[in-house]
Amino acid sequence: MNESIGLGGYNQVATGYDIPKMVRQPTLKERLTLAVEQAERKLNDVKRAKEIFDKNPELEELLNIMQRGNF
Repeated sequence: MNESIGLGGYNQVATGYDIPKMVRQPTLKERLTLAVEQAERKLNDVKRAKEIFDKNPELEELLNIMQRGNF
């Protein structure tokens, strides 16, 4: 039979599944590491976009036309 177990003041029926654990807050070191990784990815994307534009300066005109909604 199912057993009732206490969980933070509430009773929960044990169903054979693990009780979900609390989500832990990332440490400052983990948050900073993630921020650096995201910034590096964004910088790489911007550098690549600049390379593409330098090779194809007419892309600016194409993007402007497309943004006006003439398609």
